[in-house]
Amino acid sequence: MTTALTQQTHAYYEDTYLTEATAAVIAAGRGEDGAWAAVSPNIFHPKGGGQPSDEGTLDGVPVTPERAENGLVVLRGAPELEPGTEVACAVDAGTRLLHAALHTAGHVLGALGEARGWVHSGHSHFPGQARLDFSPEGHEDELATPELREAVRAELQAAMDAVLARGGAVTASVDAAGHRTVAIEGVNTEPCGGTHVRSLAELADVTILEVKVKRGAIKVRYEARHAGAGGGSAGADAGARA
Repeated sequence: MTTALTQQTHAYYEDTYLTEATAAVIAAGRGEDGAWAAVSPNIFHPKGGGQPSDEGTLDGVPVTPERAENGLVVLRGAPELEPGTEVACAVDAGTRLLHAALHTAGHVLGALGEARGWVHSGHSHFPGQARLDFSPEGHEDELATPELREAVRAELQAAMDAVLARGGAVTASVDAAGHRTVAIEGVNTEPCGGTHVRSLAELADVTILEVKVKRGAIKVRYEARHAGAGGGSAGADAGARA
């Protein structure tokens, strides 16, 4: 491994819509899977927090971003590079916007579930697999039959539609310790390292697909897209997560 020259900064923390940038290689090396590099500023979101990784290229070569044990976001499959080299970075814009829309919609859905008194216990923001999990304890009666679960689904959809009709800005901030917080105006504020839309007005086709109780959890499946954008190459062909 070639030692990092400087601390890595993450440009996607500040701007979800930045999909092309010039950066400097700050670390590089080779492992069992081939060469890798870390760059700064970094526009690549790695898999984590329930969100899949970006898809993109480094100097035109397809790479896969991954968070290493030391905290660096490294780009697997990168060409052989030396620290200090200037490189062109690009992420697939359609995939980025789809992931951002799903993640923001998931935050809103989480807040709506918590407003019902549910306790958030897990989540996935993957295309075709997006869901929020909540603890069913104390809510067994309201979800006891298919008819009741459908009624709850419809209530959640109506609440989601009302939030989106009202709109609100989506902002992020990073404190001195590097902890990032995402705030959705009129909804909630919570720690998050993922990508998000700028405004709730940029969400489209947010649909609550199903409410069920399975494996000791209330599972609420949903889908969403970014207004004016396609589904992205990571899109809706993925199978639903059980």
